[in-house]
Amino acid sequence: MQNLKKPSISEIVYDHILNNQAVVVDVVDASMSLASLNLDSLEKISLAMDFEEHFGIDVSDQQVEAFITIGDIIDHIQQVLDAQPTLQELADIQRSDINELEHEVSDG
Repeated sequence: MQNLKKPSISEIVYDHILNNQAVVVDVVDASMSLASLNLDSLEKISLAMDFEEHFGIDVSDQQVEAFITIGDIIDHIQQVLDAQPTLQELADIQRSDINELEHEVSDG
């Protein structure tokens, strides 16, 4: 069986940026400013929408405007993903909700 490595957040962000038609460089890194990559507000919003779809997160317009470097984007995505509950936490919440509903039904 082939061991497939899951791409990192950085790799995904780099790929999306390099695939943007406005970007005129062949290599990017976290320290690069978005302005130096020729990304205006519309391209930044478009990228944010791509990241929202890819990672299943929300990125506000205010946050998009606050992105100065590629690292800012990577850090934001990582923070949002870290704040999301794990599957185990979601399962625990669901079990708790079911138990609470069952208790209410049996008392009612």
